[in-house]
Amino acid sequence: MYTRLYPNLFKPLKVKDLTFKNRIMSAPNMLFQTVDGKPTPYYISYLEHKARGGAGLVTLGEVAVCDGGNHTPWTKWTQDNLPLYTEMSAAIHEHGALACVELTHGGMNAKPEYNTVPIKGPVETIGRMGNKVQAMDQSDLEHIAQAYADAAEYWYHAGFDTILLHAAHGWIFSQFLSPITNTRTDEYGGSLENRMRFPLMILKSVRDRVGPKRVVMLRLSGSEREPDGFTVDDIITFLEKAQEYVDLAEISTEGMTNMMASTYRPLGLNVQFAEAIKKSGRVHIPVFSVGSILYPEQAEEIIASGKADGVSMSRALIADPFWVKKATETRADEITPCLRCLNCTDSDNADRHFVCSVNPYIGREARIGSADTMTQANFRKRVLIAGGGPAGMQAAITAALRGHEVILAEKSGALGGLLKFTDTDSLKHDLRRFKEYLIRRVYALDIKILLNTEVTSAIARQLSPDSIIVATGSTPIVPNIRGIENAHHATDIYFKPDSIKGEHIVIIGGGLVGVEAGLHLRNTGRKVTVLEMLDDYAIDAKFCYKAGLVRTVEELGLTIITGAACKEVTSGGVTYDKDGREYTVEGDTILYAVGMTPNEQPYFDLYNEAPFVYEAGDCKKIGKVDGAIHTGFFAAMDIGMI
Repeated sequence: MYTRLYPNLFKPLKVKDLTFKNRIMSAPNMLFQTVDGKPTPYYISYLEHKARGGAGLVTLGEVAVCDGGNHTPWTKWTQDNLPLYTEMSAAIHEHGALACVELTHGGMNAKPEYNTVPIKGPVETIGRMGNKVQAMDQSDLEHIAQAYADAAEYWYHAGFDTILLHAAHGWIFSQFLSPITNTRTDEYGGSLENRMRFPLMILKSVRDRVGPKRVVMLRLSGSEREPDGFTVDDIITFLEKAQEYVDLAEISTEGMTNMMASTYRPLGLNVQFAEAIKKSGRVHIPVFSVGSILYPEQAEEIIASGKADGVSMSRALIADPFWVKKATETRADEITPCLRCLNCTDSDNADRHFVCSVNPYIGREARIGSADTMTQANFRKRVLIAGGGPAGMQAAITAALRGHEVILAEKSGALGGLLKFTDTDSLKHDLRRFKEYLIRRVYALDIKILLNTEVTSAIARQLSPDSIIVATGSTPIVPNIRGIENAHHATDIYFKPDSIKGEHIVIIGGGLVGVEAGLHLRNTGRKVTVLEMLDDYAIDAKFCYKAGLVRTVEELGLTIITGAACKEVTSGGVTYDKDGREYTVEGDTILYAVGMTPNEQPYFDLYNEAPFVYEAGDCKKIGKVDGAIHTGFFAAMDIGMI
C-alpha cells in the first residue's frame, strides 16, 4: 500500500453526492478578468490551471447576484454568456476538480460606479466611497433573497457543482450579522436572532430553489475581531441554524488586514475560529479554514488535529498552482512559496493585469503557458549569468529548465543578493523562505555555480557564452546631507551588525526599506525614529500591503516623523526642519535609506562579449521582488528561441 506523506490532506471527502478528491479548496480571489461582463480566455485558463495543479475544488470568485450589489465590474451571468461559463466549468472538470462559484452582494459597500441602482444597506449611512447609502426595506430584502436563488440556479445550470455564498468580509451577510453596522430597530436588527433573520432568509431561498440534493457552501467570518462586533459564539449559533440549508462552511474573518494578511501576520490566523466551531459540538457539517495556510505540513496538521475538515487556499495557489501535485508527489521542497506581499491583491483591479511577485505565469497561462508546459529551447545555448540575487537565480533556474548550459557567477561567497538580509531579519520570514527556495532550486538543477567570481570582460571571454544575463543589482543612493559620512546604510543592520551601536536609532528615509528596517529594529528591542521628508511614509507600498504595514507600525510602536527635511547628521543625532522649525532627534546610530540606483555599468562593460546580452532585476530597473523574478524569467525564456 502506498504511504502518503500527508494522509489527512489527501483523504477524499464526500458531501452529499459530491466527492472532493482531497481536502484542498482553491479559494475565490478577485481576478476580475472580464470584459463587458464576459470572462476572458485568461480567466478560464487561470482557473483551469488551479484544477490542473490538483486542487479538489476550484472557485470562480466575486460574482454579484444583482444590480446594486457590485463592488467590482459586473460579471454578467446572462443567457448569452452561458456558453462561456459552461466552458469554464468544463475546463475545471477536465482535471478532476469540482467547479464552484462565489456569489456576493456588497450591500452598503457596493461601489456606485459599478451599479445602475442606488446603493442600499441595513441602515441609512455614508458608504466607503463617501456616497449616500439607503436603508433596505422589506421589498429590497425579498428581492435580494430571490436574486441569490436566481444566481444559484444559473450557475448550477452552467455546470458548476456547487456554490459558495459569501457571508464574510463586510458584505451583506456580515452587515446584517454585525451589531456594529446593523442598528435596525425592526425584526431584522437588535438581538442576534433578529440579525440572523435576513441571512437565514437568503439561505432558505437558495435551498428552496435548488432542492435538497445540491451542495451549497457558505463562506463565513468566524469573528468580527472588534470589541462590539459579532463573536465566534455568535457564529456558532448562526451556523447551528444555517446548517439546515448549507452543507459546508469555510471560515474566514473580518478586517482587511486579517482576511488579506501580510507577511507580518501569523500563519493560519483563522484556524482558531474553525477549531472553536468544530469543538462546539453544535455544527455537524464539514468546516474548512482559510487564511495564510501556505505549507503542506501546516495544512496536514490542521486537519489531523481536528481543527478543521479541510483547508482553503488563495495566494498559495497563485504563487504555485501546482502546490497540490508537488505535495502529493513528495516534492514539497519545489513548491514556490507565497511571500504574502499582497501584490496579487493590490494589482488585481479592472485597470491592469494580474501580477504575482513569484509566479510570472499566473493570469497569463492563455498566452505563455505554465510551469508544467515549459518546453525545451529550440537551440541549446551556453548562458552566463552575472549576479546571484533573485533575478540571477530565477534566470538560472529558467534557463536550466529550458535545457541550456548555465553558468551562474556571484561575486560574493553566497547566493541570495540583497535577499540575504532575511537571514537575520526578525519579521520577513516569508521572504526568507522564498530566498531559500531559489537557492535550493539552483543547487538541485544542472547549473555550474561560481562563487567569489565577478564577471568581467576577461571572465566572459574565457567562458565564451552564447548569451549573458546581467543581474548585478543596485547600490544605495547616499543623500546629500551634511555629515552623512557619520551614517550607515540601512542594510548594515543585517550585513554589518557590529556597526550598529546603542539603543536609539534614527533612520533617514521613510520609504518601504526604511520603515521595514525600523520595524525589525523595534521588534528586536531598539528605540527607533524614522524621518521622512514627504507627508506620508512608505508611499512605495501599495494599498493592501500598506494597511498591514501601518498596523504593524502601530503595534510595534515605531516612531515615524513625516514632513521632516533632514539638514545634518551629527555624532549624536540628526537635525531636521519641519513646518518651518528646526528640531534634533538623538540617536546612537544613524542610518539612511533614500533609494537605490541601478548597478548598470557591468551591462555596458559586457554588452559586446556575447551575441545576446540581457539585463534583469535592479540593474535594469529598481523594483521589488516581482521585478527581479519577472525580468530574470523572461530574459531566460527568450534565449534559444530561434
